[in-house]
Parts: sequence; C-alpha cells; structure tokens
Amino acid sequence: MNRKFASVFVFFFLLFAFAVPAFADEVDDYVRAVMQERHIPGAAIAVVKNGRVVKTAGYGLASVEFNVPATPETVFEIGSVSKQMTAAGIMLLVEEGKVNLDEKISKYLPGTPESWQNVTVRNLLTHTSGIKSYTGLSGFELTKRLNRDEFIKALSTHPLDFETGSRYQYSNSGYNLLGHIIEAASGKNYWDFMRERVFRPLGMDKTADRDPKYIIKNRATGYEWQNGRLVGRDYDLTDVFAAGAIVSTVADLAKWEAALRGDNFLKKESKAQMWTPVLLNDGKPYPYGLGWRVSEIRGRRLIAHSGQTAGFGASFSRFVDDDLTVIALTNLGEIGMGTLLATGIAKIYIPAISLKAMKAQPETDAKISKAFATALRERLENKFSPDLLTAELIRSLSTERAKSNHQRLAAFGAAKNIVFVGEGVSDGKKVYRYKAETPRRIFLWRVAVNEEGKISEMALEEEE
Repeated sequence: MNRKFASVFVFFFLLFAFAVPAFADEVDDYVRAVMQERHIPGAAIAVVKNGRVVKTAGYGLASVEFNVPATPETVFEIGSVSKQMTAAGIMLLVEEGKVNLDEKISKYLPGTPESWQNVTVRNLLTHTSGIKSYTGLSGFELTKRLNRDEFIKALSTHPLDFETGSRYQYSNSGYNLLGHIIEAASGKNYWDFMRERVFRPLGMDKTADRDPKYIIKNRATGYEWQNGRLVGRDYDLTDVFAAGAIVSTVADLAKWEAALRGDNFLKKESKAQMWTPVLLNDGKPYPYGLGWRVSEIRGRRLIAHSGQTAGFGASFSRFVDDDLTVIALTNLGEIGMGTLLATGIAKIYIPAISLKAMKAQPETDAKISKAFATALRERLENKFSPDLLTAELIRSLSTERAKSNHQRLAAFGAAKNIVFVGEGVSDGKKVYRYKAETPRRIFLWRVAVNEEGKISEMALEEEE
C-alpha cells in the first residue's frame, strides 16, 4: 500500500468511525431524555440509512418488576404497524390472482349484511368502508375469542358511519375483516399464512401473535402512566387480530425494511399501490394508502405508520427522499410515544425537518392568529373561553388527562414567539399551523375553526 493511498484510507476510516458514533451518541441522549420526561420504562430503536442498519439500541427496562433491560431483541407489541403486514399479505394474494382489490368483500366473506354490499377489499385497506371500528365497543374482548362468523354478526348490528368511499375514517374492523379474507382466499389460518409467507421467508423469527397464552422469549411487559405513577396495563385486552396483534423486535423490523426495499418479496407495482393515497368518491386524495400513511414532513415524503395497544407504542417511519427509516418501539401505552421518538431521531439525521428550520409565513387570517395566541396562553393555565373555543373542544380540554398535559407543557415556560408557518387540509378541514417557542421547547400546533370563527381544534402536532 503506497503512502498516499494509506493516508487517504486512514482519513476516510477515521471520518466514518467518528461521524457515525457522533450521531449515535446524540440519538442516545435524545431517547434517554424523552424516556425520562415521559416516564417510558423501556424502548428499542433501529435506524436504517441508505439501506444499511447504522444503529440499533435498547434503553431502560423491558420488565420493571424483574429489572430486565430492553435490547434490540426485546419483543414489543407493535399495534397498528401490523396493518402494513396484513396489507402485504393481501397483496401477495392479489399477485397470485386470489384476491381482487376492487371486488366486493361479500365474495370472500359469507354472511356480510346488506349494508356492506358496496364495500370492497380496497375500502377495507384504506379505511373508507364506513364500517364502524369495533375497538372501544363491548363484546370484542380477546377472552371471547370470536370466530369469523361471530365477529361479522356482532359488527353487523352497527350501521355504517358514512357512505362507503365518501370519506376516510380509521377502522380496525376493516383490518380484522382483511385477516379473514386472507384466510378465505388462502385456505389457511391468518397466523399460519403470515408465518409461512411473510415472517419466515424474511427471517423475522421473533415476529408473532401477541396472544398472552403463548410463551414468547424476551417479551416486554406493557405499562401505563396514571395519576403520577407507573401501572400495569389493563388485562382485559381487545382482540385486535389482523389489525394490530403482531409482536416484533427492531431487529426483525429492520429485516422488514430490507424486504420493502427489494423486489423479491412484493412486486414494484404492489408497493406502488400500497404507497399511493386513496381517492375518495369525489375524486379528492386522502393521505392513506394500503396499510400506510402517505404524507410529507417539511416538503419531504414520509411513508409511515404508528401503532398503539394497551401498554405499548410503536412507529415505523420511512423518510423516502432522504433514504432514512427509523423504527421505535416502547412499552408505554401513552399515545404517540413511538412517533415522538422516531420523529426526534429522524431530525438528528435530517436537520431540515426540524421545527427550528421552519420559517414564518405571511398571515392569511390575522384574526385566527390572534385568537390562537390568546387561547394557547389560557390553555396552559387550564382556562377555556367559550368566546374563543367551541363547547366540544372545551369538553375535550377539560378532562383530567388533558389538564395534566397542559401542566407538562406549561412547565417549559410561556410562549415568547408565536408565528404562523402555513396552512393545509387535515381530515377534510382547512387547518392553520403555528410554531410557538418557549425558553426550553418549540411546539407546532394545528388549529381549525368552525363557521362561527371559533376554534374547533387545537392539536399539538410536534415538539422539540
């Protein structure tokens, strides 16, 4: 090796050796800080950059009772991240000609009610069926172990929430029905099909059914944060089946990411359909594909899905334009913890999506901006003006859970700088976005108003 080549080799080796750990250390610091602030017992993450796994790590405890550390091999419930896998199972059958996305589901599922006559497989995949989501309803607990016919019969008593295809409304019912369609079209039990066609071929040997009756090595325990302390999750679980009953590890989900990057598992055409926003009956697109949310963040494409079950939170986020995938799993049931971790980690690798990079835009409605600034200050003091907010919003902000969150936000100090950063459409409504800076944190708020000019939505989208 000549001296010049050796010098160049050493330079690039050192550059790589020190650059990657620098990111890694920053990720570690961020994850640990969020876990401490949000009382997350344990977490595991994986980062895939340009097709290469650049970081996997576990933090905290998989079991608080037994003081077992979380690792990249810890098995977490992934909740609705399961939906992309169920959708992939459907697409495998589509490729084989056994399922047609635009076929009525009655072809595959006998005993469906007359009200479902126009529901297609695609409607189930895109949450546009109008079938009521059973989660939150009684009678669908795991202990009941409803079979297909019993599930359809129990669900049939509820009318459609809206005309099929007219709008999007998240429905776990649709994905349970997709699990039954997989069974009908393949002739196999859903779990057997997923093991034989998805998990085993991709080497995802830790990915399985969450059912408590199974002994799963390295399974994490789920927790909730209630009344200022950590508690065990509710044991009376809803049966989420093909909608969200998969357990996995970040190591296995990195293999899932690798399969999505190649064309040996699913054809390019199948993935293109999965990652294309659905068109509603009026021809307008909605940012959800087949088991994936299809959106953007600061002008960059984001294909992602979060997951939430009792005691667990998860996120699988593909930042397409930057060829970055971030996977985050937690054993705390607080909504949004997986996404919070994944988004924060992504910002370390992609500074352009940080809230710090967002610039103020010319106001489109100064009256709304003024109302929001006042409403935000009052909200952090648990004060709600009926002159500014709708009665429905006031009710949602007056729960003990909401008030506890207001106190958490208020602890970061008063908003010194509130600026309008853009507008858009969310769930069919025009929304306005504001960046609010405090001495210790930056927040991104989404605001909507009703016809009377009152604020009907004031949601915290991001913080950093």
